[in-house]
Amino acid sequence: MMKIQTITILFLSISSVDASNKDYTANIDNSLWYISNSTPIQCTLEHPIPRYGQAHFEVKASKKINLDFILNSKKAMPKTRQVTLKSVPPMWRPGIAASTIGEVKFHQQFDGYVTRENAWQMLSELEDGKYPTFYYHDWYNNNQITSIGLSSINFRESYDEFNNCISQLLPYNFDDIAYSILKYNKNGVKLTAFSKKRLKMIGDYIKHDENISVILVSGYSDSYGSQYRNLELSEQRATSVKEYLAQLGFEDEKIQVTGYGEKHHVADNRDVLGRMQNRRVVISIEREDI
Repeated sequence: MMKIQTITILFLSISSVDASNKDYTANIDNSLWYISNSTPIQCTLEHPIPRYGQAHFEVKASKKINLDFILNSKKAMPKTRQVTLKSVPPMWRPGIAASTIGEVKFHQQFDGYVTRENAWQMLSELEDGKYPTFYYHDWYNNNQITSIGLSSINFRESYDEFNNCISQLLPYNFDDIAYSILKYNKNGVKLTAFSKKRLKMIGDYIKHDENISVILVSGYSDSYGSQYRNLELSEQRATSVKEYLAQLGFEDEKIQVTGYGEKHHVADNRDVLGRMQNRRVVISIEREDI
């Protein structure tokens, strides 16, 4: 019975806007929202929380748009905590009750993280003038309940910019362009229409990604003709790809070209289809961990 009473008291304390022992929320004088990243591969909307840290919403280029919310604290979370996320009306809108958005976990030594439906709902509540607010037992505050709120003051203008950015995101991500194979006609070095389309797709992505460290371009041939001529063909094919990527604006020094000639066949050279598979350029893109 005592345990049930304790849980009930805790629930009531979280349900009350005034229940937290410490509150970290920007006020009318210091509430700030701004776009820190606006490119075809990533959109980021940030909000400083005075005395606590930084909050930001993030959407990256992908086939399926997804929203992530990250809450960076100046102090790392020393223990994994169960956190209640509520939508709280501002003080100047009395009579409106707070509502629960969901339950999330803030993991030990990691930033607070919310994704998918709950993250989208947070934006919706902010647009409606409410304050998405996290409540949890704070290890730094003798395990008392602390709240961290996102202020809706000055939100809408930056939110419009954020939505405009999202509408311009590419419909693919790094994994979609990290590895490509381009095919060639017999004795050919010219890029096909398909190859140009693929390279344009790659170029549109990599020119906006500062974490691309190197692009490896490897050329190959079939085994028909002399070994010297086949080596020359493979080098010409790889070089043409490098030149095309450079024309699209990518840094020339980050593109490494190698011609392998008849080495490393992937199919049987005794038939037409096999030889077509061997006449290729392979593009491998490497990215620094972030």
